[in-house]
Amino acid sequence: MLLLSTKKENRACNFGRVNKGFTLVEMIVVMLILTVLAAILIPSLMGFIDEAKGKQHVLNARSIYMSAQAIESEKYAAWDGTIANAHHNLSEADKTRIVRMADLEGVEIVDVVFESDSITEGGASSNHGYFTIVGITVKFDSVTVTLKDGVWTVLQ
Repeated sequence: MLLLSTKKENRACNFGRVNKGFTLVEMIVVMLILTVLAAILIPSLMGFIDEAKGKQHVLNARSIYMSAQAIESEKYAAWDGTIANAHHNLSEADKTRIVRMADLEGVEIVDVVFESDSITEGGASSNHGYFTIVGITVKFDSVTVTLKDGVWTVLQ
């Protein structure tokens, strides 16, 4: 026996179903809300990204600083206490070694400031400041990081 349904029966079958799609107006409103949220969030997210990059440059500069101080400590340990053999200026070979120790590339050590620029006749124990680094300026591509008076500064 073959059953044929009529239009009335088809309507009865679709009675429980509701069209669950979005209208064009609803889609436009959602897109508008997302656009406004993006316009608000993107500038603040860019600020977070720039701040994170600055912190990474400071961390890299600290690695350079620690490496430079390690080399100066080696010089202090090997120093015989005489004024004639006191050399605390960093040579180009020292700078290359510092960058290699810090495991960084594309870095330029611009300036190094020592605690004391003079040495006395008092001997090795009284001249430790002559080999102590208190400031450094490091350049990464277009960013310069400086340590001065215990404060790290990032200049772009």
